[in-house]
Amino acid sequence: MSKDVKKDERIGENDDLQQANSVESPLNTSTPKMTNSDSSPKLTRTPSIDGSLNDDLVSVSGNVGKLLPSSRMSMDSFSVRSLDSSAIGGRISSRPFVFDHSNHSGSMEYSPLGNNSIFEIVMNTRRKNWLGYPSVQDIPPVVLTKDIVDPEIQNTVMNYVQSIGPECAVFESSNNLKIINRIEQIKQLEIHDNGNNNFGDESETALQNKENLKELEKVPDFYFSKNFQLDNPRTFQKVLKNVDLQLGELSIESKPQRDHAYSELRDRLNDYLDAVEGLLVGEISKSSHKFFHALGDVDLIQRKAESTVNELDLLVENADILDKEKIQRRIDLLQKTFKRKNVQKLEQGLLQVKQVLLRTEECRKLYEKEQYDICLHMIKSIDLLIKGDGSQDKAVQQWVQGWPFKLADLKSVPALTETREFLTNMKIEIGGKYSLQLCSVLLGDVRNYCKSVSSKATLNRLQNNTREKKFLDIDEGFRGKVANIVHQLRRCEELASALSLYQDKCIAEIKSIIKSYLPQETLPSESSSEDKKIGTPGTQQYPQQQQQQPVNNGSKLSKLIKEQTPMDFQDMLVHIFTHASEALRRFYRHQKLLLDLSLNEIVSANDPNENQQSMITQLDIRNGINETIRILQLRTGKIIAVRRELTCNLRYDHFLELYSICVLFIQECEAVSGEFLTRYLSDVLAAQIKNFIVNQSSKNIRTIQRKIESETWTPFVVDPSVQRDVNDIVSSMELDPIDWIKKSDLVRASEEDEKNDDDKENEKKEAQAGHKKSVVVEDNTFVASDSLLTNIGLIKEVFILAVNLPSAYLANFEKMCYDLLRYFNIFAVAALNDPAKSSLQSNKNYSIMGESLDCLSRFVHIVQRFFQRLSNFNKDYSSLDQSHYNHLLHQYHMSSEKIYMANAPPPPAPV
Repeated sequence: MSKDVKKDERIGENDDLQQANSVESPLNTSTPKMTNSDSSPKLTRTPSIDGSLNDDLVSVSGNVGKLLPSSRMSMDSFSVRSLDSSAIGGRISSRPFVFDHSNHSGSMEYSPLGNNSIFEIVMNTRRKNWLGYPSVQDIPPVVLTKDIVDPEIQNTVMNYVQSIGPECAVFESSNNLKIINRIEQIKQLEIHDNGNNNFGDESETALQNKENLKELEKVPDFYFSKNFQLDNPRTFQKVLKNVDLQLGELSIESKPQRDHAYSELRDRLNDYLDAVEGLLVGEISKSSHKFFHALGDVDLIQRKAESTVNELDLLVENADILDKEKIQRRIDLLQKTFKRKNVQKLEQGLLQVKQVLLRTEECRKLYEKEQYDICLHMIKSIDLLIKGDGSQDKAVQQWVQGWPFKLADLKSVPALTETREFLTNMKIEIGGKYSLQLCSVLLGDVRNYCKSVSSKATLNRLQNNTREKKFLDIDEGFRGKVANIVHQLRRCEELASALSLYQDKCIAEIKSIIKSYLPQETLPSESSSEDKKIGTPGTQQYPQQQQQQPVNNGSKLSKLIKEQTPMDFQDMLVHIFTHASEALRRFYRHQKLLLDLSLNEIVSANDPNENQQSMITQLDIRNGINETIRILQLRTGKIIAVRRELTCNLRYDHFLELYSICVLFIQECEAVSGEFLTRYLSDVLAAQIKNFIVNQSSKNIRTIQRKIESETWTPFVVDPSVQRDVNDIVSSMELDPIDWIKKSDLVRASEEDEKNDDDKENEKKEAQAGHKKSVVVEDNTFVASDSLLTNIGLIKEVFILAVNLPSAYLANFEKMCYDLLRYFNIFAVAALNDPAKSSLQSNKNYSIMGESLDCLSRFVHIVQRFFQRLSNFNKDYSSLDQSHYNHLLHQYHMSSEKIYMANAPPPPAPV
């Protein structure tokens, strides 16, 4: 087949494209739209039938040559949409645009697109002095004409596009010369072959290759460039090379010229393609002998492969024979050997199970005999025997001595599930026995310690009168006994639960202490035995329980508590607080002892499976003791709250004693626990103080009123104790008297109560014998009256309360003193103005009333100075203003003048 025939086969497929392009289009009457050279639209896209001048079709004007009979398929690489009229040079001239100005040239200095006024105006390449953006006048709008296409032309173009669809798809898949440039590779291969040719004579093949190279040199170099892009207008212009395709004149009249131009361009590209094909054929012919040699090698390899397969088949047959005769026989022998060993291991496993059951029965008998220590050793050994680990246990090694195989792990054996549960429960039971034993030993120590300490000694310790710390003493025998029990509990793995049980026992112990001192309901027949005291004097011990079981529900117990005398109730609280304080101190000593022994036991055990960090938190019983303190304060607070109405009417010294013992106990709880656990007892005590102050204030005023109403205003005998109280009141302006501070000392108060009764009787007798009826206040002597001495006593009580109670209530106490002085004056003046007081008018004892008022006027200054001194030591408290006391002194001065006027002699009669 000739070369021309091949060319016709490749090119004949594009005849329809040439004919379609030869059809005249009405688009020639308008100016086409400029397109970007970088865009490369596909040829398969249907031309716009309804389009306008904005289509991507570029008009190219020029002469049309004659249509040649042959064409090449390489023309399919042309993209009509990528042609640019400015890129076609030579004799091809571009059609001018409607908006182009005559004074603009196609120089590339102003526009890379040639005659493109839009680019020049927008980019401002000519008029550099423009200050603003281009306006509508600079860029006149393009007037578009209606796009009317002949239906015949439209149908022709659409049919042509459909017919060239498959060829266009082939072209799109093979037109990328940028990725693989085979022409460039062929040229390099030829140069390499020529450099390696050592033969001097030129054969016929070499001459043919040189001819092919000469033909290939005719192909322009830009075809072999890596950046070859046919859609680039300049590249496309080089490909055309003075050939005018007249793409802008798609009319029937211009068809011959377009066909001639297509033929000319096709012949040129066919020549280039022939040169490339000739070189390819030459290169292929040079390597043909290598191809035949390769085919021979393939046949040889195939024959050798068949021989190898046959030999492998023979080898497989021989291996099968050898397997049946020798290997299989040995495998059977090994299987029998393994089977015998497995049977032996099974027999040993059964013996191991039997040994577990026998040892478990022995362990049960030891438990029944209460030999807990040996039982624990046995349980540990049985556990190791079940786990199959007897390397470190001598008992297990003795049990399995002479056994040939390693012990099996029997934990997953269902038959031993009940046995393992039995051993676990036995260990728990033993741990429970030791836990009860530990609690019994520790609680026994607490009770013995509390019995050895008296209430007086506890009060001395609470009031810091002694530094003796007997609660820290631990007997070595007791320590060793506890250490032994802790060791056994650790072996039982019940140490944490035992300490938890002891915490519960501590709470129960404190509850029993409180309950033992509460009043009990007795039978009528036993009411005569009220002289029996609770416990032995001077020691902390539990009261003796009555023979009958008292039924004390909430209402009955509250009634019994309310029926107690103030002294009995106070003694009950003292016993509860002192006994509980010593018990708490001992509990905390036990806490340190147990933690020390438990940590030493855990460290000595060196058990890698034990989490020591979590164990330490479980071994500390501080939280349980703190809970004991919280419950203790809650219960005692409820007991105190039952008598809140009775507490308001207590004598001031009894109230101070109640306050002191409660405060001492609260401070003791904070000292031993290191934190403030509950505010309940403090809140109850604060409420009691407030109620007491309110009740005491109103009670004092009523007392003064009754005294003045029943006062006869006669001189009253003054006891020496009253003068001492006056002296203490006067000295309190500078410092607190010692006797007042001692009121909070519970030990001294209890010792002096018995002495004070006898001393008061003696002082009354001495005062009556001496007939002293005056009071000395700051070197001033005043005749005493009964109401005056009562008021002084009440002022002293308020002063003592202010010194001993918290400073938060100083304002209330100052108000109480101020009211005592103010209401005394008010009630005295009211009695003076009351005509019903005939006794006062008949006896005319106005001077005694005046002495009393003058004496109390001195106390106004003392009260002011006393509370000013206390305010200097308390930032949160400030005494009353001076104006209040000045007003009170002014009232006393007016009352004295009124009494003087009432007691003045009548004026002389006129002469």
